[in-house]
Amino acid sequence: MTKIAEYQAYLEEFRAEVIEGLRPTLAEHLATLSDLSYSEDDDGVWAEAVVRLPRRKDPWVRRRLIIPAQGPDKDAWLAGTIFSSALTEELDLGRI
Repeated sequence: MTKIAEYQAYLEEFRAEVIEGLRPTLAEHLATLSDLSYSEDDDGVWAEAVVRLPRRKDPWVRRRLIIPAQGPDKDAWLAGTIFSSALTEELDLGRI
């Protein structure tokens, strides 16, 4: 069994938290979350967000390890909050 399949419920809760957490910031920047996907390797499970911004030709991509190889080290809602907060901060500070 893959880690993505093993942690399906965790990833669904993570996704819901990220989408909800990003909603106000995306609206403020006229941006859209065009994809939130997962991949895995020996390090664990990674989340990748693809954001489309009106001032950028290419999408902005943010990738982060959310489940280490040994298993989750925090609740899914907390991982989603941290992930969306990091994206929000970068968008608000214009780091992209």
